Amino acid sequence: MPPLLQVELVTKSFGSTAALRNANLTLHRGEIHALVGENGAGKSTLMKILAGVHRKDAGRVFLDGKEIHPASPREAQRLGISTVFQELSLCPNLSIAENIYANREPAVLGMIRRKELHRQTEEYLWAFDIATPPEILVQDLNIAQQQVVEILKAISVNAKVLILDEPTSSLERTEVERLFGLLRKLKESGTGIIFITHKLNEVFQIADCVTVFRDGEYIVTKDRNETSEGEIIRFMVGREIQQIFPQKVRTKGREQLRVSGFKDAGKFRGISFDVSEGEILGVAGLTGSGRSEMMQSLFGYRAKEAGSVWLRGEEVRIDRPNVAIRNGMVYSPEDRKAQGLFLQQSVAMNVTSTCLEECSTSGFLSRKKERSLTSKMVNDLSIKVDSIDGEVAALSGGNQQKVLLAKCLAPRPGLLIVDEPTRGIDIGSKIEIYHLLDNFVNRGGSVILISSELSEIIGLSDRVIVFKEGQIVGELTKDISESSIMNLMFGNLVGNAKS
Repeated sequence: MPPLLQVELVTKSFGSTAALRNANLTLHRGEIHALVGENGAGKSTLMKILAGVHRKDAGRVFLDGKEIHPASPREAQRLGISTVFQELSLCPNLSIAENIYANREPAVLGMIRRKELHRQTEEYLWAFDIATPPEILVQDLNIAQQQVVEILKAISVNAKVLILDEPTSSLERTEVERLFGLLRKLKESGTGIIFITHKLNEVFQIADCVTVFRDGEYIVTKDRNETSEGEIIRFMVGREIQQIFPQKVRTKGREQLRVSGFKDAGKFRGISFDVSEGEILGVAGLTGSGRSEMMQSLFGYRAKEAGSVWLRGEEVRIDRPNVAIRNGMVYSPEDRKAQGLFLQQSVAMNVTSTCLEECSTSGFLSRKKERSLTSKMVNDLSIKVDSIDGEVAALSGGNQQKVLLAKCLAPRPGLLIVDEPTRGIDIGSKIEIYHLLDNFVNRGGSVILISSELSEIIGLSDRVIVFKEGQIVGELTKDISESSIMNLMFGNLVGNAKS
């Protein structure tokens, strides 16, 4: 019996840029096949060829032994290939049910059978252990819930091949486990799954085998049980990686920030903590725990009902982001595309947008100062750009994230708040950002790190505070481990427990 899906020597170029060169991939029935590689490795290009978004320049693709040439996403879906892209394609003003069954709603004489539509949707929601009513509008869901709807939409067509591009990037641990349970059920039914991810721990948790791409080329395919995370990283980056997280050799200085009694009804209450110079304070908690909302209020991005802030010993009133920046505090949001960057603007415009006064002369923006500061930040952060005048949208995810960090660091802050700083980027870029944050605190800065990846929290933080249901339920200073963090995240409210 032939493989379910066979990709042979597929090549694709965009102008003079070769995105794929002689790429190979073999997917069997009932197999979860991980596809990994750094940003720009060609993973998404191959996925879009299989999904009918791009046409290949050369090579062959076989499904069930028959050569196919999907010319559109609808044709690929008709052939049995369903894809969940990293960028969500939902209609926010439609309900969950209407999104999942778009253009496939049960109908009689052109009239949609709402009860049947909701019944069918509920079956998928129940399978994923979701209690949300199917008639709820997608715009009223958080990012993680929208990601689940996108996945259910792809699953609902009963595809032979399911392609998932970074499906867990916005999901919490419990939601990831539910997704993996659903994928295992699909695997048992004979569905072949291509799982594209930057999270190598997930590869060894869910995949049967893993294929590595690098610089647009196929490198190797390994059985999950015959390789290791270190070996996969070497294949991905083409060199030996000695250490992912920097050693914590830091000198704690004076208090940089003190927060007392922060409250916003329905989001968080009674929040008090501090962070010193030369320190990374990790902030853990599930989506909806209030961690991000609290930091947005601290930065002046959101209003708060009560609370006081001291910076370097002086009480300050921060009600707008520009006031925070003037006081040496910057915030890097978790959604870099929607909240952090001006995607259609240049790298230079993005980097200098937080320090326009410094880049101006007599009230007018100085192009010379703008280019000088941008060039320095691009060099300091090793951002790969063809030109600082090029659009940020044209950069890889990792380089976009580094532009966002350059934008935050350009005004030379003392306190840097980073929310999910490595979401959706490759391991090489992650390591660079880890060392960037470490260098920042070693020069006397302070970092508040919000992350859903516990390995980041553990590997980078000097102390950790844990949010649950709008409160800080614990602070960890010595026993900073996955189990200690998880116990606080999922345990009962215990009041500021320390260990």
